[in-house]
Amino acid sequence: LARLVREEVDRIVDLIDRVEVFGDDRPVERTPINIHVVLERVKLLLKSGVARNISFTEEYDPSLPPVYGNRDQLIQVFLNLVKNAAEALERTPKAEIRITTAFRPGIRIAVQGVSQRISLPLEIVIEDNGPGIPPDLLPILFDPFVTTKPNGSGLGLALVAKIVGDHGGVIDSDSRPGRTRFRVLLPVAKGVRMQEETEVAAE
Repeated sequence: LARLVREEVDRIVDLIDRVEVFGDDRPVERTPINIHVVLERVKLLLKSGVARNISFTEEYDPSLPPVYGNRDQLIQVFLNLVKNAAEALERTPKAEIRITTAFRPGIRIAVQGVSQRISLPLEIVIEDNGPGIPPDLLPILFDPFVTTKPNGSGLGLALVAKIVGDHGGVIDSDSRPGRTRFRVLLPVAKGVRMQEETEVAAE
């Protein structure tokens, strides 16, 4: 009983700490980050745990410039996304997670609440071949306390969306049985020259 109480107290403290993040508007230190180093770190962490029996496929764009971001926060973003994918694959035969990156210079994205389109040329996609996300949850997937897990807090994806937004990026998702895809778009580090831009609205 004492152990149960202690575990529940720890869980509640962790939940409160995570909720407090949503009200923290302090600026974070950012530097040019190689997103491939972040992704490899995430894969290394999860391959020794929840994703140890899952096949990974990486398709990295070697021309990808650095993202202007916070290393620890970006690790948390992709740790959450890949961990979610791994957990969704628990009962999937031939489970696979595919990680791709692409540099799409010149693309401008329409973002809600911003009058002008913004340049987000760094694309990172996490895709799995699991059962998919219920269609009724897709429109509210990044809202706090929305979860598909029996014991989930519903804060993981909300935290991901907040961190991506704080970095000036956007995240979206689409899902069907056999394929779930999360796409993160981020800005490049300062000083990276961009090519001629074309306007493409985000979905």
